[in-house]
Amino acid sequence: MITNINYNHLYYFWQVSKHGSIAAASKILNLTPQTVSSQITNLEQRLGKPLFIRQGRGLQLTEFGHVTQQYTNDMFAIAHEWLETTQGDTTQYSRTLKVGISDVLPKSLVSKWLAPLINNDRITNLHCIDGQQDELLAQMAIHKIDLVLADKPLDTTLLFKAFCHEIGKSQIALFGNETWHSQLHKQFPQSLNNKPLVLPAKESPVARAIYYWLQEQEIEMTIAGHVDDSALMKSLGEQGFGIFPAPILVRAEVERHYGVNYIGTIDNVYQHYYAFTPDRLIKDSIYDEFIKHAQMT
Repeated sequence: MITNINYNHLYYFWQVSKHGSIAAASKILNLTPQTVSSQITNLEQRLGKPLFIRQGRGLQLTEFGHVTQQYTNDMFAIAHEWLETTQGDTTQYSRTLKVGISDVLPKSLVSKWLAPLINNDRITNLHCIDGQQDELLAQMAIHKIDLVLADKPLDTTLLFKAFCHEIGKSQIALFGNETWHSQLHKQFPQSLNNKPLVLPAKESPVARAIYYWLQEQEIEMTIAGHVDDSALMKSLGEQGFGIFPAPILVRAEVERHYGVNYIGTIDNVYQHYYAFTPDRLIKDSIYDEFIKHAQMT
């Protein structure tokens, strides 16, 4: 086990890795190139692996150097964030907030949830990142994302601690273009027999619940496809490839944006919404305020 790492040496490495040369980093650090070079050599000896290799007059990161750079990027970003809090009241400091947003979430709901963050004077920059839930949580685990919004509860097999907050839910309805609406609306749900259905990903809670509901109703439908991207699913519905599910909470938006119509509501099938926060950041009221606002939206 490696102990007693000199973090000054690690900081020198980080500067060299960012600026590409010892000479450039020396100017930033206000040290001689010889000093920086010798300290990085000491660090390599302590680690037992080279961080750089010579390439012409410059330096190139080794594979281990790239891994070390990724960790130091995170370490010193968190250190910078912490130092900002020493300048005043820890409940009032300003910083960047990075929010991961599952790409299946309705953007109209997300914008309502994020509104207080956008207007919060303590947040200098709100950075929103779309992606799949697992990928976003993995980014949160390594300090690259502060908050994740998603539609599935927290996986208990995760190797890091995070808090899961349910911030809302909506019953699910089925939608389709005018042709499907005119055929299916009056005799719903029996009219769904042998009709095409476009669903979210197979592993999504909504898809599984709809499958179960169809079995209960003894309805046979053709699955036209599973689509991870909710916007693409709705676009396929707009083009008439099949009917599709969406939260009743955003009915007006779905009908207006995609030119489709409400067909019927699925009993006892809900879309749940969650916010995940990590158990690592300096505590402040921003998160509590966000959760309370989202739960009332």
